[in-house]
Amino acid sequence: MMIIGCDYHPSWQQIAWVETETGEMGERKLMHADGEAERFYRQLGPALIGMEATGNSHWFVDLVAEMGHQVLIGDAAAIRAKQVRKQKTDRRDAAHILDLILKNDFPKIWMPSIAQRDHCGVRRGRSCCASCRFSTGRDNAGRICCGS
Repeated sequence: MMIIGCDYHPSWQQIAWVETETGEMGERKLMHADGEAERFYRQLGPALIGMEATGNSHWFVDLVAEMGHQVLIGDAAAIRAKQVRKQKTDRRDAAHILDLILKNDFPKIWMPSIAQRDHCGVRRGRSCCASCRFSTGRDNAGRICCGS
């Protein structure tokens, strides 16, 4: 299985990856506009992709999830806080995300599935999603967003 740390930007992404079966490692910059990123992920077998939470990445997360890859979304502030060296570069960020996944220290956050996002959009819009995101307790266990 390939494990990928992804530093995502709206028009491109920097990735650091390791193939767990062979130990092969690498880094790469992938462009979105020319389809390079999509082609790269389509040619992979099942992969685990970790990335920071960002507001404009839903299309990418949905795309790779439909391809059968598992996506972990992490708290950007917590990822940054775990970085020892404070000098920030895209290559270091991707490698740091990969390292956190490999150490089982990735600060994963909950993200709604495609179905949950669609359901909230149809039911009540943004306020519904906000209430689902911030509500806690036993009464929410096992229910889909908006109580249905």
